[in-house]
Amino acid sequence: MTNIDIYSEEFRPADGVITSLSQLSKEQFNELLSSDHPSAKKYRDYAKKEFDYKVKSYKALNDFFNQDKNVII
Repeated sequence: MTNIDIYSEEFRPADGVITSLSQLSKEQFNELLSSDHPSAKKYRDYAKKEFDYKVKSYKALNDFFNQDKNVII
């Protein structure tokens, strides 16, 4: 197997690609949240699912680390 140097520039998104909500203006953000466009709806659905998974993962993480505290001796 050969080692190839891969530079970080090769992994940058193309110019003009939005990768974070912080890149949006207030008007763009409001449009995204209120639009009936199918892509906007799809984004909101995915964002909601992502949030739900994060909440579940944090609960599981805390359950794991708090398991010893719930043991009655």
